[in-house]
Amino acid sequence: MSNTDQCRDIKELNPLVQVMLNLALEDIKRQGINPLVVETYRPLERQRYLYCQGRTISECTAAGITKTFATAHSAPKASKVTWTLNSIHIQRKAVDVVPQRKVSGKMTAIWDSQDKETKAIISTMLKYGFEPGANWKDNPDSPHFQVKGDFESLFYKGHTTYYVTMAVQIALNKKIGAGLVTDGIWGDKTTAAVNKFRVQNLWIQNGKLGATALKKLLG
Repeated sequence: MSNTDQCRDIKELNPLVQVMLNLALEDIKRQGINPLVVETYRPLERQRYLYCQGRTISECTAAGITKTFATAHSAPKASKVTWTLNSIHIQRKAVDVVPQRKVSGKMTAIWDSQDKETKAIISTMLKYGFEPGANWKDNPDSPHFQVKGDFESLFYKGHTTYYVTMAVQIALNKKIGAGLVTDGIWGDKTTAAVNKFRVQNLWIQNGKLGATALKKLLG
């Protein structure tokens, strides 16, 4: 994969993020919107390349990029693409999604944060536990959606984030009438509700959600 290649393969994402994204995309399509997955996994070298866009060699090296790489890829006259060298894309836990539709007879990706379908995508991705870049106070990024955390294959207390926990709590209230306060904080009551959900599905009580349980809960 070259620096300019975009990876759009959902299977390159973390297994739990794959579940969340596939469910969200199905929901988006049910709303009559045609979503375009622009990028999933992003290698570190590509992230560095993107950081060089819109920045001088000195700005790139100040951020930690080698002078050789910065000299080869710095493009100060271009538009800035990213604000960080530590994108969640690198961790396989972020995705860029925009709506696409016919404009003047041609299928076109819509890069407009105020677009009605863009706003619907943001709302839907939030529902499935993604943190929308559109909600950032500094440098909002409407196509970007991420899932922070040190999780690998399981969500549970201490290994999840506000947005995931909110989605889980709302789903538990809906699926099993858990009566949880949807505060985005995974405490003992949320763990107990997860275990109740697990028992109802004939799984052991371990207070955790793997890919299968997450799909069942959020689906």
